[in-house]
Amino acid sequence: MKTITANKLAKQQVEEIEITSACLSVCTVRVCLNGEWFWVVDQNGKIQRFNGPEHANNLLSHVSTPKATLLHHSAHAEMVGQPEGEVIPPLKVAFNWRSDRA
Repeated sequence: MKTITANKLAKQQVEEIEITSACLSVCTVRVCLNGEWFWVVDQNGKIQRFNGPEHANNLLSHVSTPKATLLHHSAHAEMVGQPEGEVIPPLKVAFNWRSDRA
């Protein structure tokens, strides 16, 4: 697992940003830089936790990208008619990433 701190991403453009939402108020971020994926980590090397996609966008607004996506895994697929126990791919939607460098 490759990692990078937010400080090392300062004023860079990455190929893609992927926000993975565990729930509405907890998410993590990966960035694709030079064809490789990196988890954004804090100064202690732990995967950084954000309080939602907008929080991630606000704290990482110094990073620009042409493509950002939001992934959300549903723990309740059976509630929307999916068979229980079946592996359901995550919901993947485009995310409007705002950058200080836009």
